[in-house]
Amino acid sequence: MPNQSPVLTEISDGVMLITLNRPQSLNAMSKGLVDGVVAAMKQAEADENVKVIVITGAGKAFCAGVDLKELSEGGDVLEADSELQTVFPNCSKPIIGAINGVAVTGGLELALNFDFLYAADTARIGDTHAKVGLMPTWGMSQKLSRIIGINRAREMSLSGALIDAQTAMDWGLVNKVCKPENLLQEVMDKAREIAANHAEAVAGIRKLINDGWCTSLSDGLKLEGERSQPFNDALDFSVMGERLGQVKKSNR
Repeated sequence: MPNQSPVLTEISDGVMLITLNRPQSLNAMSKGLVDGVVAAMKQAEADENVKVIVITGAGKAFCAGVDLKELSEGGDVLEADSELQTVFPNCSKPIIGAINGVAVTGGLELALNFDFLYAADTARIGDTHAKVGLMPTWGMSQKLSRIIGINRAREMSLSGALIDAQTAMDWGLVNKVCKPENLLQEVMDKAREIAANHAEAVAGIRKLINDGWCTSLSDGLKLEGERSQPFNDALDFSVMGERLGQVKKSNR
């Protein structure tokens, strides 16, 4: 019998795979699914063996957004979002999205929390808040425009039209488009590649990029100097030499 938990987790080779597991509802975000994602993210953050997180959906969809049926029946999924909004910014580990199908509205907002996305060539992505008659509360109005540009964000959010995976890649929302049958393997390969790197350097570089994105170039460069110099001063260069030798060997 299939596992009925709304969120599944699996750890291998330093990577935690989190799967949204409500395929019969296109992985729509019920309170149970939101709570499960928050719990899985906290588990990943606390586990020192987890270096990278991958998030995908079961079945043909990544996530179709908030479960409107549960919402119409008095469910409190929209009231359960405070931890969902904080658990991702508080995560110190890279998060990769494997967008295996439709990622709409709340599903897209969820994906905007990830460090980067790979998508199946069958994926469709969009913001349907305006079609449904809702205002965004999970960051869509601010994050999307910073990634794809304000005019494209206006077009997506005001029209509610979906874009295909290739367009999403052309616009900078998705890094790579894959065949559906290859998507998860390609994402896991990239996750393992990152997990094999120096964990403290990965975390430090990621935080520098993310924090610098929220400030000016001059302030970002200052931030880089303030953080990188002490980190580099504390390095054991004999160990770093060994790592460099391994990098050269692996690139031959």
